[in-house]
This record gives sequence, structure tokens and C-alpha cells, in this order.
Amino acid sequence: MSTSMRYLRLCLHTPDHTKTAIGFISCYGDILRVSFDENYITNPYRPLLSLAYRGLNEQETQAILRSERDMRVARSDGKLPVYFQNLLPEGHNRERLAKERQCGTDDEFELLAAAGHDLMGAVEVEPVPPQESVPDMVRLWHTTIGKDVVEPGFVEYPVEDAAAIPGVVTKFSAVQDGRRYVIKRHGAPGSFILKLPTTTHPDLVENEATGFALLNALNITCAEAAIINREDAELPDHIPFPHLLAVKRFDRGQHGTRIHMEEFAQVLQFAPKHKYGNDLIQDYSSILNVLENLSAQPAKDTVEFVKRFIAFILMGNTDAHLKNWAVIYPDGRTPQLSPAYDPVCVSSFFDQVPKDHYGLNRAIDAKLSVFDWTDFEQLLIKARVTRKDRLMKVGKDTVKQAKKVWPAILNTAPEAVRRCVLERIQGGVCIAKDVKQREEISSFL
Repeated sequence: MSTSMRYLRLCLHTPDHTKTAIGFISCYGDILRVSFDENYITNPYRPLLSLAYRGLNEQETQAILRSERDMRVARSDGKLPVYFQNLLPEGHNRERLAKERQCGTDDEFELLAAAGHDLMGAVEVEPVPPQESVPDMVRLWHTTIGKDVVEPGFVEYPVEDAAAIPGVVTKFSAVQDGRRYVIKRHGAPGSFILKLPTTTHPDLVENEATGFALLNALNITCAEAAIINREDAELPDHIPFPHLLAVKRFDRGQHGTRIHMEEFAQVLQFAPKHKYGNDLIQDYSSILNVLENLSAQPAKDTVEFVKRFIAFILMGNTDAHLKNWAVIYPDGRTPQLSPAYDPVCVSSFFDQVPKDHYGLNRAIDAKLSVFDWTDFEQLLIKARVTRKDRLMKVGKDTVKQAKKVWPAILNTAPEAVRRCVLERIQGGVCIAKDVKQREEISSFL
């Protein structure tokens, strides 16, 4: 029986600006699989796709890359392996990409194929010319699960200028042409992300710009971001907002070259729908443990983590989930903490919408509002850091510095943001109902 199968070539761009084929992504019905090239598997100096594909030693790593049933490489539920799921956009951005591709929003293979030339990090996927036969590594695996004959199916080339930027807020991938930002990139990968406000939160751009300013004031490494006028961007449709936020992509170098990165949702293998994780201390300690043990600059990155973690609590950023923390790979192999991004004061939205909106973020805010220094110490202990006392001091110094320098910045912030953050740095946030919990809040702030 002859069966049609779609497949894509999987490539990684390396620091020397070479595009290297490392395998294939195949789709047969509800079965989706990643098949890595033998040359990639046996190369001890291979560029790293993800820490999720790396074992404790070289033997374990090769076993993962060769695995037949591991969910990191094969799924039978119509979904891509989790690493690749997290490359895809969410919400309206996903709907727009599906419309451009003329496929369903649940067709993850086609969505990945549609945006294959402009994905996060140094990953690229592309169709294989139809005249080429199905690669042996792909064909043999599918025939072993009962497919007698596998024939290549047709896969369209990526939609020109389509992009897969993770996240829910409406975004466009753009390049800079003089002083203007354009999304008609003629197939080139974008170097900027243009982020739009929403009708519900028209001050979203100013909110996030304030977040970047607050982090920069604490000497936290951030993505470069600037508010631009609507007229400075060439977008496909009329946008009823005067300002956009232009964020320079830290996974792009000069002339659109690609620098590999991955989110911690990919590192820790959380699907996008589970991006808020399971447990606050457990999830954040896992991030910190990775930085402590695997980063190229562990001392610097663990300090940076602590400063961000404290700053996010103080600024009411309840959306610092596992997709909003990432590592980059400047050398293609060794991770280090990426610049901070998406620093939004989500808590300032709570009074602007009905009480049943932002339920998850409200729950997170309630937990963070009673998070004290004892909890923070437990997080450090669970992460097994070697410089716990120093990191405790960094955390407390971050609070002192925020109290000192943030009020001046907040004078020009949206009123809801100004009020929300000032309450936090002045110790006025009190979701707790009893005296003991109120004392705990004061001990942290």
C-alpha cells in the first residue's frame, strides 16, 4: 500500500554563518517525527539544537538523537515534539500565519513549514525538492511501524515574509530600511519585532517600555527596545494606534545572521499551553540550576537571574513564564542567559478588566505578594547554587536599588503602572489577610 508523507529538511545556522542540514521533520497522518542525520549524531562538536537533546554524556546524547519512541523526537497525536511546538506563535499571530498558509491553526507541521525561513534562533526548515526520494532515515523508520511503501508528499515553500514569533500579543517580524521598519523583507529573516497595543490595553506599548526602563535602571541586560510612531512602520493593514514598540532581536546579528537561542519552555520540555509551569519555586530553581551548571558564565548569569526575578516581582510582571526566559548560544554550543524581554507590568491590568479576567496571573500575583526572603532562600537551596549567601545579598540590594531609582522613572509611566509598581516598592501590596503574612510581605519589600 502506497502512502504519502510530508517532510522538511531541518537546518541550523552556525556562528561561522554556515547553514548546516542536521536532519528531517516528517509527517504521516498524526505521526510527526524528527530524524537526525547520522553525521550530526556522531559529531562530538555538533551545534546544539536544544539542551533537551543533550544527555549527561556523549553516549546518552547520541541515544536521544537516535531514539525511535522518545517524545522529544516522535509524536503520534498530530503535534510536533515540544521543542518545535514552542517555535510556533500563539493567539492572533497563529491565526494570521494559518490564514497566510491556508491551513488549520492546529496543523503544526504546515505552520512550521509556512514560517520556516524566519523562526526563533538559528533554526530553519525548508521543503525537499519533489524529485528527491524520501531519505532512508525517514523511510526506514516509518516502514518499521507498518507503512509498507512511503512516497514523498508535496510541501509548499515557506510563505514569503511569514514569521513564527512566539507569544500572544500581535507582533510582526521586520527589517529596518533607513529609519523605517518594513515587514516586506523579500524572504530575509527579520531583525526587529514590532509589537502592537490592544484595544483592551491601549497603553501596552508604554507599559512595556517602562518595564525596559526599570530593568535598565538596575543594570539588567535587556533587549534593545524603543517606542516608534505608527508612520515609521510599513504594516499590512491600518493600525488604530499611534505607537508601536520596536524590539531589536538578540537572536539576529549583522545583516540578518542568526544566533541560536531557546526558551526555557524548550529546555525544560513544557508545551506552550503549560508555559506557566507547575510550581513557582520548582520551575524557577530549575532555570537557576541550568545557569549554575551549564552556562558559559555561571557567576554572571546567576546574579543576573536573581536581579530579574526580584525586579519582576517588584514591577508586577506576573507573565515571566517559561517562554519569557531564554538562553542564547553565541558559540553555537554553550548556553548563557539571554537578554531580558517582555517586561510587562501585568498586575496593572487587574483593575482595568472584569475580576474573572487574568485568573492565572492574579493567582501568580497572590503567590508572589507573600513571597518572602525565606521562600527565596529555599529557591536558591533547591537550585543547589554554590554562592547562596552572595545571591541573597544581590536580591536584597536589588530591592534597595529599585526603591531608590524607580520612582523617577515611574513619573512618566502610564498611571496604572506607576500606581501598581509604587505600591510594591513601598511595601503597600497586601493580598494576604492575616498579620503574619503582612509581616512576611514587609520583610521582602
